[in-house]
Amino acid sequence: MAYVYKARCKLLNRYVAVKILKEEYAKDETFVKRFRAEAQSAASLTHPNIVSVYDVGTEGNINYIVMELLENKTLKDYIDEHGALSSEITLKIAAQIASALETAHRAHIIHRDIKPHNIILNKNLVAKVTDFGIAKITNTTSATITSFGSTMGSVHYFSPEHAKGGYTDEKSDIYSLGVVMYEMATGKLPFDGDSPVSVALKHIQEEPVEPINVNPSVTPALNQIILKAMAKSTAERYQNATALLNDISIALSKPNMMISRNQTSVEAGATQVIPTISPDMYDNNSIPNIRIKPSGTGNRSNYARDLKSSESFEELDMKREKEKKSKDKKKTILIVAIFSVIIIGICAFFGAKILKRINEQGASQEIEIPSVEGEKFDDVVEKYKEQGIEILKDKEEYSEDVEEGKIISQRPEANTMSKDKKVYVVVSKGVRLEEVPDVTNKDYKVAVYELSDTKGFKVEKVEVVSDTVAAGIVISQDYKNEMRPYGSTIKLEVSIGDGKESVIMPNVLGETEEKAKKTLEDKKLTVSVTYGEDKTKSNGVVIAQSYPENQELKEGDLVEITVNRLLKTKTIKLKMSDLLGGKQEEEATVRVTASVDGGPANNVFNEQTIPVSQEEISFEINGYESAVLTIYVNGEVVSTITENFN
Repeated sequence: MAYVYKARCKLLNRYVAVKILKEEYAKDETFVKRFRAEAQSAASLTHPNIVSVYDVGTEGNINYIVMELLENKTLKDYIDEHGALSSEITLKIAAQIASALETAHRAHIIHRDIKPHNIILNKNLVAKVTDFGIAKITNTTSATITSFGSTMGSVHYFSPEHAKGGYTDEKSDIYSLGVVMYEMATGKLPFDGDSPVSVALKHIQEEPVEPINVNPSVTPALNQIILKAMAKSTAERYQNATALLNDISIALSKPNMMISRNQTSVEAGATQVIPTISPDMYDNNSIPNIRIKPSGTGNRSNYARDLKSSESFEELDMKREKEKKSKDKKKTILIVAIFSVIIIGICAFFGAKILKRINEQGASQEIEIPSVEGEKFDDVVEKYKEQGIEILKDKEEYSEDVEEGKIISQRPEANTMSKDKKVYVVVSKGVRLEEVPDVTNKDYKVAVYELSDTKGFKVEKVEVVSDTVAAGIVISQDYKNEMRPYGSTIKLEVSIGDGKESVIMPNVLGETEEKAKKTLEDKKLTVSVTYGEDKTKSNGVVIAQSYPENQELKEGDLVEITVNRLLKTKTIKLKMSDLLGGKQEEEATVRVTASVDGGPANNVFNEQTIPVSQEEISFEINGYESAVLTIYVNGEVVSTITENFN
């Protein structure tokens, strides 16, 4: 994301680190937000084991952070130099990192990229946590920066939930710290692979080899702490950095004490069993009885009236008789009406009874179930409705054979007898189509997951030899980025590498050159021979090989062996009489050259005038196998001889 410069602050006269976002990312708002989030995360924390942030800002197109300068080694460098660290040093460094995380987590900041590369150590092994570039602030939604379909971090130190792109919290940092502790204690990573995806899958699926089995010097307490920190389930992991610090303190004072593991508890979002709600769990408010009070009893009217002085008793009697007849008539009409209503009700009641009996008799009659399979659902609903038969949709299913909207199956079966005039049918949704994802350049296992487990396709694997693509990687596929029927087969061409068989490197040290070459060539390895000198080893034996024993190689790989060649010295003596060949001379000029082990000829006896009275001359030559000597007398070649050093 950024370049880091060493700079001097003129105001306070001190050296600082200036982190500047790379120009190609400066126009990307996501990267700018992430860069500023780093400054915000780190600047809000004050802790002796967290790098300090002094300033942050923007000048033109330059986004920068001014930070504490740490000119020491990373924890990764320290592990590479020293290998596995002692349990005590591992615990002390881990305690400092955990203390830093404790402060960050209390400030609701998740680092999300804890790894040895982001831990700086000074000469006194004081640790500083750096690089909050992909940190997440948990108490605000705006501070979380995500990218659909991807996740950021260092795959060898991922927590399982981070690898799956799931929810990350404080326990994710603790898992990453557990991986760092594993690497400190053993000098090795718990999981490794040919590709980032394969490593991530191991974090999700596989259990690590216990540190104590990798490095027997790891104390039992440290071994348990690492395994607890790296638990796949967040419920079995340390719930916070404080709990981890407590166990580290115990492990430092009692290295052989067994650290207890968490009991599995329900994780957030897990399915739980809860009791059903019984009536006694809520208030049962009784409904009061409503009593209807009569509106009144009424009052009797007195049959009396005041008579006018002009009205006679006869007229009064006639009037009363007329009123009585009127009342009697109304009473008769009312009685007739009531009887009429009663008669009509009785007729309706018995009519309904009769009609119901007729319907029941009709319903009890069996009918032959029609065949509707293969027909359009909408059509048969209307068609059989007129015949009093209900066609009801039971469910819808995808089908490769039945057209969308048509009936796949029915119950009851066609041509069977039934009293129920209802037919339940399964209606086709047509062929189910799924988009084929592009899985080229992905690990075969990941490709199978994306195609088969996620999309429902079948996978046909075709193995292909490739010198350029690593084994297990998908080279090509016959369909991609297009819609295909669910369950159809997708053919994948998968690299098996260069196709060469694996070869285990033998040990040829101490063998003769001929025997070593034969041993290696029998394994179809290419052999290159060089020579060296080791006076502690026998002459002619192999003293070095370019690959260690048990190294996995491929057929045809070049193996270089170094054969011991000890330099030998030989004294040569030449008689003057032999050199003169019977000539009577008082002196002669003699010179001798030698071609040692097939090399160029060089003087081994410089030209000298030798008196005949000196019976012989002698000199030494050095070599490994043999030398060809050419003898010159008075400028002419008088003989050529071969001398062996054996």
